[in-house]
Amino acid sequence: MHWNQQKEREQLQAPGDGRQAPARFSCCPSGTQTISPGAELRFDLEKETEIGAVVLREIGSHCTSFTLYGKTASGERILLYENDVIDRYLYCAFEPVRLCALILAVHRSDNGKPVRLRGAEAWPSGATPPDFRVTVYYPLGSGSRYFTERETNGDFQRDLDLITDVILIGDVRFMREGGLAYDAETFRRELAALRRAIGERSVRIWCCILNPQRRDKLSNRDSAHAIRSHLDQMIQNILRFCSEYQLDGIDFDWEFPRLPHYWRAHSKLMIQLGEALHRRGLLLSAALGPWGVQLSRRARESMDFVHVMAYDWPKNKRNQHGEFYTCHYFSARYFLKKGFQKRQILLGVPFYGNTCDHGKLVQKGYSSFDVRSSAQNTGVLDGRPFYFNGGNMIFSKSAYTRDLGFAGVMVWCGRDDRPRASGYSLFDAMARALSHRSR
Repeated sequence: MHWNQQKEREQLQAPGDGRQAPARFSCCPSGTQTISPGAELRFDLEKETEIGAVVLREIGSHCTSFTLYGKTASGERILLYENDVIDRYLYCAFEPVRLCALILAVHRSDNGKPVRLRGAEAWPSGATPPDFRVTVYYPLGSGSRYFTERETNGDFQRDLDLITDVILIGDVRFMREGGLAYDAETFRRELAALRRAIGERSVRIWCCILNPQRRDKLSNRDSAHAIRSHLDQMIQNILRFCSEYQLDGIDFDWEFPRLPHYWRAHSKLMIQLGEALHRRGLLLSAALGPWGVQLSRRARESMDFVHVMAYDWPKNKRNQHGEFYTCHYFSARYFLKKGFQKRQILLGVPFYGNTCDHGKLVQKGYSSFDVRSSAQNTGVLDGRPFYFNGGNMIFSKSAYTRDLGFAGVMVWCGRDDRPRASGYSLFDAMARALSHRSR
């Protein structure tokens, strides 16, 4: 498939609805500008304009700390945004405000040398589409009482005001012979508690089905056998499961097909299950990472949504798993290139931190860290450095996904946020970024 660069720019670097023109400004006639650590760079707008985001593009990736200020018509200087890395694309989103100038202050770079900007643009803030989704995974293992214990919890109730879709994951698997294995008692009890917590809200409930497990590892071989030899039985079992528990959709998290014949099996499953679910008014999705996807065109078209795991992808020199450019922006670009439509794509955000321990990623929930600032993306646990997404990063990723016209955001996972009273809740940051949304 040929990928047109102009099409890419239009899809990834402009407001999704196309109705609002950006207030543009140029760094300098040549389009580049350098700024030394400790210095500031001012951009004057042609007229006072309401701004909701600023796009920064760095040549290379050296900035490690910066702050963006705004100047109002009265001369007041206000803090708009602060973070660490700019890289080749960063969507700095904030509460909309009327400004006549912007000021970028660079505090540190990884080499102590000046930071070079390729460009900067100011954007208005668009209204959130009424069908924009906030989909959240909640692990639900055998014996779990997570929802039972939080049914009336104030923070969980506020989260449900924002969430449009809940995906239960962890206990339900399809088996080699086409059956489903899960702890029915736990699933029934926790689903009932979740529904009581949801109350009158319009929140859809999905179940994520995992592939078979053998010796504590997910088995590609058993997965392919089930699809090749028992697909009709598997589909009927899934349909009965949806009917018994009154689910709105089925999600698949196959980790990971890798080889072509496993992808062919995955495609066959998506096509035939999609047809069966859609005849009953139910939905189908899959969780996929931005690497090695080989689903067929018919399989892609059979899926209502793809939940993009835009994290655990430390393809940058800092080896940080959830940065904006190398994870969020890259993942959006990857799935568009793979033939998915914006209306299908939910870009995932991590509510956890990762560190590399002997070459392996080690995951800890965001609530585990000592957070002192919304701009903070790093922390230390047990003497090891971790990278996570702080409030400002989650705000930016949520606003970018909304403004660029994607289907929504996905959260892994809902249980790992900090309390709202802490002032550093990621759900709160997301809610503020989507404050114009209607349901």
